[in-house]
Amino acid sequence: SLKFSASLFWWSLAALAMSYVTASRILFIDAHDSFTNNIISLLETRLAAVHVTVIKIDEQIPDLSAFLRDFDAVVAGPGPGHPGNPADVGLIAELWQLNAEDVIPVLGVCLGFQSLMMAFGGTVVPLPEPRHGMVRKVTPSNTSVLNGVTDISPVQYHSLYARADFASGSDDFDLEPLAWDFEAHNDLADHVKEHRSNPKAILMAVKHRTKPFYGIQYHPESICSDEASQQIVDNWWAEARQWNRRHKRETRFIPFDKQYFEPTQFTDPLTHGGGPKTPSLRQIRHHLANDNPMETPAMADQSSSPVISQALPLDGLSVPLIWDILQLGFGDVVVLDAESNQRAETGTHSIIGLLGPTTLKLEYSIGSDNIKVRQGPHSHSSDLAPYVNGVFGYLKAFMEDRRAVMGDPNVPFWGGLVGYISYEACLETIDIPISGQKDRPDISFAFIERSIVIDHQGQQVHVQSIKPEDAEWVAATSSSLTKKIVVMTRQHHIQFDPFVLDSIFSHPDRESYTTKIRKCQDYIHSGESYELCLTDQAAVDSSHLRHPWALYLYLRSLNAAPFAAYMRLDGMTLLSSSPERFMRWTRPAASDTHPAETKSTVQFRPIKGTVKRYPDGPDSPAITLEEATALLATPKERAENLMIVDLIRHDLHGVVGSGNVCVPKLMVVEEYATLFQLVTVVEGTLTVTDPNHPSPSNVPSLTTSSQNSPSISPSSTPPSTSTKSSVTSHDQSHPYDPTTTTTTTTTTKQSKNNKTGIDVLAASLPPGSMTGAPKRRSCALLRQIEEEKPRGIYSGVVDYMDVGGGGDFSVVIRSAFRWDDETYYDDGWREKRNMWTVGA
Repeated sequence: SLKFSASLFWWSLAALAMSYVTASRILFIDAHDSFTNNIISLLETRLAAVHVTVIKIDEQIPDLSAFLRDFDAVVAGPGPGHPGNPADVGLIAELWQLNAEDVIPVLGVCLGFQSLMMAFGGTVVPLPEPRHGMVRKVTPSNTSVLNGVTDISPVQYHSLYARADFASGSDDFDLEPLAWDFEAHNDLADHVKEHRSNPKAILMAVKHRTKPFYGIQYHPESICSDEASQQIVDNWWAEARQWNRRHKRETRFIPFDKQYFEPTQFTDPLTHGGGPKTPSLRQIRHHLANDNPMETPAMADQSSSPVISQALPLDGLSVPLIWDILQLGFGDVVVLDAESNQRAETGTHSIIGLLGPTTLKLEYSIGSDNIKVRQGPHSHSSDLAPYVNGVFGYLKAFMEDRRAVMGDPNVPFWGGLVGYISYEACLETIDIPISGQKDRPDISFAFIERSIVIDHQGQQVHVQSIKPEDAEWVAATSSSLTKKIVVMTRQHHIQFDPFVLDSIFSHPDRESYTTKIRKCQDYIHSGESYELCLTDQAAVDSSHLRHPWALYLYLRSLNAAPFAAYMRLDGMTLLSSSPERFMRWTRPAASDTHPAETKSTVQFRPIKGTVKRYPDGPDSPAITLEEATALLATPKERAENLMIVDLIRHDLHGVVGSGNVCVPKLMVVEEYATLFQLVTVVEGTLTVTDPNHPSPSNVPSLTTSSQNSPSISPSSTPPSTSTKSSVTSHDQSHPYDPTTTTTTTTTTKQSKNNKTGIDVLAASLPPGSMTGAPKRRSCALLRQIEEEKPRGIYSGVVDYMDVGGGGDFSVVIRSAFRWDDETYYDDGWREKRNMWTVGA
């Protein structure tokens, strides 16, 4: 018996040992690039049992040799700048100088490749014509890390190229060419070939003759690089492991368990280090109540918030008509307008958010260490210091404290934060030194408790409230929309505002603007950036003082847009006809196979490439979709789109992790009322595992009431104290009856360490389509080129975060905004005027 027990013990120990796989560790040295996480995803998805650790080129590491002993190999990544500039390559340059006993296999990509070339006698000079986002045929040597690889078609991102005198045959040159880009092997139109000034052959890959150093100029991780061009990763890794075995280079044993590691690039940007430690929203309300003797009902503790909703048939109701019926022109209001949208995938719901005297508002100014919380006459500044990532960590905690379930899953907005994030607030997220504008909040949100959501596809109007005991308002508002519709329909008509007839326009100076364009071109040619999105502003000075809603309706009639918006919020008015979704995330949905898991899909829809539908004016013939597709098929248009797509994939990979990003639609031409656009869709999946997933018996039931009398019915079971993050309409333990017009929503608390769409939002600002790539370097250059003039709300984002866990934000473009305090009396005109800012 004792002998059997001993055998069982050793057998169990052996089985346990076999259950572990030794994790290989690759060090990635990041040169502050915007494609880094795509390369990491490529490594971690193609190579078995590999963990990638990331450090920056300017990391302070006293003994690099000792530090590298824990790694099996190094990837020296791409980035902006010149390999001859120590500030641009940092630690990468030290790799080539390691002592023989400390040498480690290295793969240099783009800038890393150029640094390798310079370290061993090559030179790096500018290309006459930069190649950014270009797919080119490359001819490999079919040896070394390109063994078994024939012609490949990878994406190139480079303004500089490396050259060396390989033809001399000198044994003193330590590098050996592995691949070339031959002009003759790339199909180009004859008129294009005639004007090409780049070298006829450009080096694409090299290896060191004796050391395990390899380099490639191209980008195998790009979404447009073919499968064959990615094979170099497999081959390089095989050679790196073989070199380590041959030289008996060993690293410490680490069991391969993804949960064991905490990759630098995939750290939760909002909750790393234990998550927010500041009081919850309930404690904030308590603080406000104690500081202010006249507590409002909305400040009271709300362990559960009912969503009361009543559905009405659309029956002729429209966004402008509802505006008139409810007389919304006398205070703050937000309208997220999809009524003119022509594509279901960009949204079929319009949202009217109603603000009142007690609406809770959040305001933040960049550089501040607090956020202002206001409600009616009461205000309080909340300290942001305990929140990692400051204001976004606060917003995440705020929304998680207001999470709700069991609303109508077909309605994207039940209530929540609606507002804007300025471009300057976006810059703060990537550590660009900047100062805010005095008396101008850079982030402003209102917590919307009453709303009207119009389902244009389902032909319904949903009147909603998450205010306690607000069924009476829902019923009264529903009645108003129903009873007044006949009267208002007869009276309602859009009166277009003759805005341009009495306005003074101030345009950017032509010479100054062209000078800025040349500066952008110089920076791109010198390798400082791959793409720069230059903007400027025009001012419109108008004496016409009619309500800005009339201007919005005029803009709406001229340029129907899928993400149009009218926002009146604390002295700021925004009129937007944006065609571009920045990002949307869906409410977390329970997994069919893993009940403790919820998944949320995050979507970006970058636009680069636009053609007018009526190029010669509104009365001219429209071009066809086929003609627009041909116009947008140029290398320039596709390259601009591709650069932003790869940048977004990087941002998204950094939160959702390797292998969780896809591109379901790549550079497709979409047709709209006034234009054609080259659009890509990038999606990622956020997976949250809840160890405290409740059993069905712990979940409250839902009862309903009649259509004409919205009310809250008590649950047949006690309220659940579960922390389950979400449910879907398919979860039978949470029945939702779509025919019911009154729904009860119970708020829940989610773990503060779980990632949400707000994490992705924080990691992805500012919108890449308004900056260029690499994002951080490009934004710094644009600040200088644009003479540090604030863009303000333009180039920022606007829209909502929903209490159900979803959210949607559009890019603020094709818009105008103004502030009340920029309205003044002009002695020359002897009248009050309005100053509107239009970005372009």
